[in-house]
Amino acid sequence: MNLVKDLPAIFEEFGEQQKKSFLEIKEYKEKGIPVIGTYCSYFPHELAIAVGAIPAGLCSYSNSTIPAAEKELPKSMCPLIKSSYGYAVEDKCPVFHFSDLIIGETTCDGKKKMYELLAEIKPTFVMELPNSQSEAGLKFWEQEIIRTKEYLEEFFNVVITDEKLRAAIHVKNEMRKALKRLCEVMKLDPTPISGEDLQRLVSGSKHRFDYETAPEVVNAITDKILQEYEEGKMLDQRPRILITGCPIGGDTLKIIHIIEENGGVVVAMDNCSGAKSYIQMVDEENPNLCEAIAEGYLTIGCSIMTPNDNRIDLIGQLIDDYKVDGVVELILTGCHSTGVESVYIRKFVNEEKGLPYISIDTDYAISEAGQISTKVAALLEMIAVEKAGGAKIDINHCYKILFSSLAQSEDNSTFLEKLYAYTKIPIAIVDDEGEVIAFVGMKYEEEWREWEHKVELEIPDGNGKCIGKCPTIQMKNKIRELLEIVARGYTVQKHTSKSKEKETDKSKPDYLWMLIDDISEEESFQNKIAESAHILNIVRQSEYNGILVSGIKGFDDRNVLIRICEEYARENGVCIAIGNGFRDLKKQTSNRNILERLFHVGPQNNPRKEVYLIEDYYQELAIDFVVDKIGQENYTIIELEKIKEEDKEKEGHLYETLFCYLQMKRNAMQTAAKLKIHRNTLLSRISRINEIINLDEKDGIECERLLLAMQLEKVNEVK
Repeated sequence: MNLVKDLPAIFEEFGEQQKKSFLEIKEYKEKGIPVIGTYCSYFPHELAIAVGAIPAGLCSYSNSTIPAAEKELPKSMCPLIKSSYGYAVEDKCPVFHFSDLIIGETTCDGKKKMYELLAEIKPTFVMELPNSQSEAGLKFWEQEIIRTKEYLEEFFNVVITDEKLRAAIHVKNEMRKALKRLCEVMKLDPTPISGEDLQRLVSGSKHRFDYETAPEVVNAITDKILQEYEEGKMLDQRPRILITGCPIGGDTLKIIHIIEENGGVVVAMDNCSGAKSYIQMVDEENPNLCEAIAEGYLTIGCSIMTPNDNRIDLIGQLIDDYKVDGVVELILTGCHSTGVESVYIRKFVNEEKGLPYISIDTDYAISEAGQISTKVAALLEMIAVEKAGGAKIDINHCYKILFSSLAQSEDNSTFLEKLYAYTKIPIAIVDDEGEVIAFVGMKYEEEWREWEHKVELEIPDGNGKCIGKCPTIQMKNKIRELLEIVARGYTVQKHTSKSKEKETDKSKPDYLWMLIDDISEEESFQNKIAESAHILNIVRQSEYNGILVSGIKGFDDRNVLIRICEEYARENGVCIAIGNGFRDLKKQTSNRNILERLFHVGPQNNPRKEVYLIEDYYQELAIDFVVDKIGQENYTIIELEKIKEEDKEKEGHLYETLFCYLQMKRNAMQTAAKLKIHRNTLLSRISRINEIINLDEKDGIECERLLLAMQLEKVNEVK
């Protein structure tokens, strides 16, 4: 079969297929063809086809019908059940309206009770599922299929012969094969289409009721996708995501959209709207057709089964076959079986497959889209880091590298080398004419021109630009932040030529302060340092408490001193603070005062530490200094006062939650773990915080402003 339309038009057409199917259902009814409405993948469509009916999926994925359902059903119920019931009671689902019979199944408790209510609206038959996929369960399920077959025969006054049933099995298997082949285009790397487009095709295919021609249409689409792939039409390289968990469709398609909006691609789904519906064929050679159907359908790995090893096996197979980089599990609010089973899924994905995993607890509302996006973005960035060969960009740590480099008057090349050793990101600094001034991580100066993905940042005052290689599309923002640090460092270095001249004179010694918290140990400590005279010119006691060491030549000498201090601290049970080197002896007072501040803030952060290095506490020292200079009243922020008032009135923990959330870079999983609370509790608190102060989590500057104010308050409280 040849398709005339282009793929985008085909995607759009299949996306509208569900709406078209409503009209088709009406036409079938007018021709006298019965319709059986279904909810679950466990119902064998072969029975409906064999009886001459159209098996059609009922509407159940919209938030709009939930208010109507909540007039009778508990609000705490799963949104899938509430949406399904809401469609029925409001008569908003054409398939439900035209259905002659509704087939239910005893999956979860909520569905079982819903079917009792639906039976008051439409004729409803409920299939009883076993609780396990054991041999006894299989025998029970075979008898249930026979019971359902007999019920359908009586209800529609039709005899289902073996010939009809065997033909129906073949038709359904052909459709499964076509869908499986279509979904397997996502094994290609990079993928030929997006996960959203694939889901449109799969969903649209399931709403084509001409079962004889549907496989041919799907195979033709697959051929066209593969043909265009050969011609070079494909997506760029992206993190490959597997979605597992509850059924996806309608309003829960937001999960796929959010993943791909943040730069990932959904290559596979193991849920009812994915691989579960087509992965297992029914044995056409088995003479016992009901047994064959029972065997085929009972293998579906649904969380209502216990144990549910088939789901683990399928997830493992999909991870391997589709080269999955990470797993996202959808858990609908109130779906307890999937929620509990997520413990095993996470362990399997993390420990056996060695992949990152996140679970998303949500319903059909769009209000949580921002929080979900933040969580997904963190996962994709983690994957991007791994795919980039371990490139890691903690901006705070990069600033520490910059401050340390400036304090030691290092040139740009040395600073870039240190930055590259940490981030593994190649960087070039070029002038206005494109000539390379400094570079790192490159084999030759002009290599940056050949980079396929790069980020460029103009240096202020016409000083050229910084260029960074971007390993993956997800890291563009991080690379830009990194280049901002490089640009600032370059600007400072350019305006401190005297510091550069000092750095070139390697023979000129540094001074270095060291302080010990126990003054009675100072003389003994000084003697210990004096034993290292082979690397130092002078060791002397100044008019201040502490030891001022002269003759430090570079990092090697300082590292030797650090090792000596660590050994002495362990042996004598004292704490020692070590400063940075400085060349101007006139600065010894201010330098020593900084070290005094280090002894003020260091033990607060890490009371068990024995040796405190000043470079580990730049941010804390800056905050401590600001508190002294401006005072509490000058950094009070009205938003924080509102949160404190809320905590005071309701004895809550919103202030501490916000502080930890901002410290964890708005990562919900890490914040919940640090606070030792459930993620749902955290999300509830964050939601309340948003109501109070209207926090824009995507506004990094605003979040850093709040965090700085809270840090200042913390330091002031300690004082």
